[in-house]
Amino acid sequence: MTPARSILRGDLDKIGLPTLLTILDMEKRGGILILQRGKQLGRLFLREGRVIRAQIEGQHRQSGADAVMKLLAWNGGVFELWQADVIGPDEIQRNTTFLLMEAARRLDEAQNQRRSDENADERPNYVGHEAFAGPL
Repeated sequence: MTPARSILRGDLDKIGLPTLLTILDMEKRGGILILQRGKQLGRLFLREGRVIRAQIEGQHRQSGADAVMKLLAWNGGVFELWQADVIGPDEIQRNTTFLLMEAARRLDEAQNQRRSDENADERPNYVGHEAFAGPL
């Protein structure tokens, strides 16, 4: 078993998590990727470049694929990759490309919903014809 050591660190606004996961997948790297944004702490456990387990600690705890999706939506924070042998079952059961595409789809849907909600707020409220059914 290899002793854990930090091998890469940086800012998520300089290199985004999708890019980072793509590189780690291509290089078949394993270890624990620690992400921090404010008081939130996330951990992605990687084996041969694939995320096999994920956790978010703090006020809004999450784990599994939902935690991966939430972490992929972070647009700031810092990361540190620890080289380590990650053991245990693959709890995610999805490859990196699937995770990235699903996160992009969810983000796109959320943005479309926000735009739709904003447009609904800007539309005038018309009174239905029933209001004019009486005598003038």
